[in-house]
Amino acid sequence: PSKDGGSADYWSADVGNKDVHYSSGVANHFFYLLSEGSGKKTINGVDYDSPTQDGSTVTGIGRDKALQIWYKALTTYFTSTTDYAAARKGTLSAAGDLYGADSAEAKAVAAAWTAVNVK
Repeated sequence: PSKDGGSADYWSADVGNKDVHYSSGVANHFFYLLSEGSGKKTINGVDYDSPTQDGSTVTGIGRDKALQIWYKALTTYFTSTTDYAAARKGTLSAAGDLYGADSAEAKAVAAAWTAVNVK
C-alpha cells in the first residue's frame, strides 16, 4: 500500500492520524498477505514483494477463502466502531466459524494480522 506515497503498510499509533483512504492500507495489506502470502512473486505478469513488519513469512490461503472470511467478519462481527484490534478478533472468529478455530485458515488470519503489526 505505501507505494502510493501515503498509505500505511503496518499498524502504528500514527495510523489514526491518516486520511481514511491511507489508513486502510493496513487492512489492504492484511488481505493481500492472507490471500497471496508474503515475499516475492509474479502474479499475472506483475512482480510483487510484500514484506511483513516483523520479517515473518505468511502463507496465503487464496483469494476465495480470504474473501469468505472477510465477508463473514463484515456481516457478522464488524460494527461501525470496529478498529484494527476488533477486526483481528472478528476475522479470527469468522475463520473459526468457516474452517475451525485450529484450522490452517484461522492460523493464516492470525499470521497475516501479526505481519501488519495488529496483535
